[in-house]
Parts: sequence; structure tokens; C-alpha cells
Amino acid sequence: MKVAIQFCLAHTPGGERLNYTLQNLRGSRSTEKTRARVVKLAEMIALVRQFVDLDGATVIEVGTGWNAINPIMLSLLGAGTVHTFDHVRHVRQTEVMHVIQSIQDSLDEIASASSIPLPTLRERVGSMASASSLDSLFGAAGIVYRAPGDAAHSSLPDASVDLFYSYAVLEHVPDQVVDALTIEAKRVLKRSGVAFHAIGEHDHYVDFDDSISKVNFLQYPEWAWNLFVKNSISYHNRMREKQFLDIFASYGAQVKFLRSFVDERDVDALKTMKVDHRFLGMSPRQLAVNRTEIVFGFESVLDSNRLAADCPDEFTGASTAAR
Repeated sequence: MKVAIQFCLAHTPGGERLNYTLQNLRGSRSTEKTRARVVKLAEMIALVRQFVDLDGATVIEVGTGWNAINPIMLSLLGAGTVHTFDHVRHVRQTEVMHVIQSIQDSLDEIASASSIPLPTLRERVGSMASASSLDSLFGAAGIVYRAPGDAAHSSLPDASVDLFYSYAVLEHVPDQVVDALTIEAKRVLKRSGVAFHAIGEHDHYVDFDDSISKVNFLQYPEWAWNLFVKNSISYHNRMREKQFLDIFASYGAQVKFLRSFVDERDVDALKTMKVDHRFLGMSPRQLAVNRTEIVFGFESVLDSNRLAADCPDEFTGASTAAR
């Protein structure tokens, strides 16, 4: 039903606005969910801070979204300038202010998750909250909003960026865009800089029911997936973790941290499930990865096989988790 609705919206004038309205009616941006997200992002960015000095850093963030929650959180946790890119100008001021309010209501949890002093966080979010317009808020936060814009062609100088960042984005772009973004990351990152990607490889159409397999969508033929799902509203590439890692490896990525999430029920299901031909040759466990968190850099030029050799066959990486 969700696929059908979003397919129709993608081919309807004003479909993006209707999709935004339907998501709000469904409660996708409720106060509880937004507060949980800001705390989760504080934890993720605290992880990234272990690998790069974020204080005053220059950041590229891919996929601003409706509420700019990621660039706002990056700024709150120390980034100096965040260049955030989106293919469409999605941002709504009411959504941004909702995020700011959620941050103010969650400062204790954010301080605990990030180890940044509470007075520092309070001062930073206060300067954003007092802004009279979206432009002035972004100015106070050091956020440069580029929409329509292309993070794969950022126009920033070579070796000028400390962090190249995406959260729940790479699963929603064409395969070749993952290549282009990796090439750009390699160009703009400083020798000490890193890329961070949180990638949701799960079936996005069963999020509402944890009892349903997160890999159900792998059985559908690619022609049908291209026709009904790869559109301007609901694009999902179905790439598996192994495919992402192979792309990163081909450009000389050096993995500093890799965490893979696997549900053992999905591994069992894949042992008997007939999957589309594009996934043949991968083991059930490789196919079952439903979320990846990865940090990598490009300190030196590596042989294209180096990353694959460094990671075990099942791609559990430097750190693994199961749920």
C-alpha cells in the first residue's frame, strides 16, 4: 500500500507536498520521535568525534531533509561550518524550530551522550533558538544550505574538509551516486579527515512491524523494483553492505570503524528465500545486514583489494552488533 501511494505521488503534481502532509498525519515527526532522534544523533556524532576533531571543523553533510536535524546536531556538537546539500529545497522553518525545541528539551541526555558541558550546549542552541528567520538561524549555526545542490560536486577546495557525513541517505540514491560521493569525499577530505555513513539496508516498507522480516524486499525482481520504487518520492536502491564496502574499497578507503547490525531471524529466512539475481553470490549473513555504521579515511592510496582483505568474509568489521 505504501509503495502504491508513493508511486502515485511521484507522478502527481504537488506530490512532494502531499507526501510531506501524509508523513505528518502518520506521526513521523512527532515530538517523542524527534527527541529520540536528537539523542541518537548525539550518540552517533560522539562516536565520530573519536576519529576526528569536530571542534571548529568543516563538514559536508549529504541530504538536509525536511528539518535539517543532522546539520543542526553537527553544529551543536562543535562543527564550525556545515555545508549541507539536498537535491530539492525540502527544509521547512516550522520543522527546524521543532528540532530546536526538542534539543532544548533533551539537553541533559545530549550532554550525557556527547560529553559536552551542558552550559556549552545551552549557549549554542540558545543562539539558534533566538534567530528570527531560517537564514539567520543557519547563519548562527554555521550552516551553509545548498539546495538544489549536489554533494558529489561540492565545489569546495581539495583537502579542505574534516568530515564527510551522511545519515540514512546512501540507501536512497542510485548506485552510481554512491561512487560519485566517495570520489568527492576522497578529493575534499584532509589527510586527517574521515567519512561517516549510517546506512539503513533494511526493508523500509515494514518499519511499522518488527515481527516482519527486514529482508522481505530482496525477493522482488529488479525490473519491478525499478518501476515501482525507484522514483522521486520513495527511491530505495536495495544495496547490501558488501556492495557499499566494495565501492569504498575501490577508491582506497581505510576503515577505522565498522559496525553491522544483523537479525538472526533474517539470516534464517534467507537460507530458504529466493532472492533477486542481483544478490546472488552473497551469503545469507551478508544479505541480512540491516544497518551499517562506518568511519573511514583516505590517508594513503591503497590497492583496491585492501579493504576487502582487511574485513572478514561476513563483513562484521572492527565492531559488530546484533539485534
